[in-house]
Amino acid sequence: MEIPPEICEKCKPFFEVLLQRIIELEKKNQELERRLLAYENAHTPPSKQQRHYPKPEGSFGKRGAPQGHKGITREIPEPTETKTLNLKNCPDCGLPLGKPKRIERRVVEELPDPRPLRIIEFFIPHYQCKKCCKEVVPADAELPQSGRLGNNLQSEISLMKYEDRLPHRKIANTLNRQYDLDLSPATVLGVTKRVAAQLEPEYEKIREEIRTSSRANADETGAKVEGKKWWLWLFMTAKSVLFTFRKRREAKVIKEILGENYKGILTVDGLKAYPKIVKTIQRCWAHLLREAKFLAQKHKGQARILYESLCELFEQVKQKKVTYQKAISQMKLFLGIAKAYQELRKIAVLLENGLESWFTCLLHENVEPTNNRAEQQIREFVIQRKIYSTFRSEQGPRTAEILLSLLATWRLRGFNPLRMLRTSLSS
Repeated sequence: MEIPPEICEKCKPFFEVLLQRIIELEKKNQELERRLLAYENAHTPPSKQQRHYPKPEGSFGKRGAPQGHKGITREIPEPTETKTLNLKNCPDCGLPLGKPKRIERRVVEELPDPRPLRIIEFFIPHYQCKKCCKEVVPADAELPQSGRLGNNLQSEISLMKYEDRLPHRKIANTLNRQYDLDLSPATVLGVTKRVAAQLEPEYEKIREEIRTSSRANADETGAKVEGKKWWLWLFMTAKSVLFTFRKRREAKVIKEILGENYKGILTVDGLKAYPKIVKTIQRCWAHLLREAKFLAQKHKGQARILYESLCELFEQVKQKKVTYQKAISQMKLFLGIAKAYQELRKIAVLLENGLESWFTCLLHENVEPTNNRAEQQIREFVIQRKIYSTFRSEQGPRTAEILLSLLATWRLRGFNPLRMLRTSLSS
C-alpha cells in the first residue's frame, strides 16, 4: 500500500508505522484463521464444536403415555424351581393363623450363586512313534495350548477387554470378585497376547478374503502408540472385517493389504493414496455433503445453493434415478459454479479430484454411494481410544488388530463371539 499524496510530511512517519502495523496484523490474522481451520471444519466432531443451541420450548401436554397406548412389559419366564412360604403364628401376638385367605404368585429372576472354579489336573502322556520317530501328545478341548488359565476363562477375558471395553485392572477385579481368583492386570494382558497369537492364522485368512474380494470398504483413523501417532486402517467386505495398525498413512499400506493389482471396487473417503493403488474407486458422498454443509452455514448465498443442489443429486444417485453420464454433466455444472466463487474454491478442488469416482455406484450393483459401513465398524475402536488413550508398547496394536478383526467379523456373520472364541481356542 502506497502513502497517499495528501498526507503531509510531518504525518508520513506516523502513517508508515501504522501501515506496517496493519500489514503485520493482517498476516497474523491469516495465520490464526489457517490454524483455526484445524479445529473448526466440516470434520470437527460435535464434542469439540462450539455451538449455541436455542433453549427447548416447554411442553404443555400431559406427562406419560397417551390414552389407549398399550404398554410393553417383559414376558414372565417359566420357573425352574418353586418355593412355598408358610407362617403358622402371628409374629405380633403369637396366635395361630390357620388357612391363608389368598395365595399371591410372584415370579422372580435371580442370579445363581457363584459356582466354584473348576481346577483340572491333567496327566498328559508323551509317546514316541516308532515309524515317524516323533513325539506324539494327545489333545483335549479343555487343555489350553499354554498357561494355567483355561480356554473359557481366556475367552471371557478377551471379550471383557475388546467387547466390554474394560481396562485390565477392572477385568482382574471383576473376575477375582466373582470366582475368587488371584489375577493381576499383567496376567490379563498376557492372556490377550496369547489368545491373539493363537488366533493369528484366522486373522491371515480374513486378510486373504479381503484381498480377493470384488467389493470392499476402507477407512483409517489415528491411534497413539507409546505417545506417538500411528494409524488404524480398516478394510472390510460384506462378511469380513480387517483392522491393521501402521506407523504411516501411505499407499504402501494399501498395497500390502490389497496387493498391487486389486481388481475390485473400493469405497473410500478422500485419501489420495487410494487411487494410486486401486483403479475403481467410489468416493464417499457423506464426506462431500458434510463439507458442503459446513460452507453453506459459513458463507450462505451461493454456498447454500450448491449444498442443496448436491443433496438433490445425491438422492437421485442413491435411488439410481439418474444415469452416469447425466450425473457427470450435473457435477461439471456444479464444478464450474464453485470455481467462480472464492469461498467455494476448496470444494471445487474436491469435486474435480474425484469427478468420475462420485458415480461408480451407478455402474455397478451393490455399491453404496457412502462409506458409512466402514465408519460404523471403525467407531468401536474410536470409543476404545477415548477410554485407553494410548498403547504402551508396539505389541499392543498387534493384539488389538487381531482380536478386533475376529470379533467384528464374527458379529458381521451372525456368530456368537464367545462361542467362536471358545471353539477357536479349543480346536
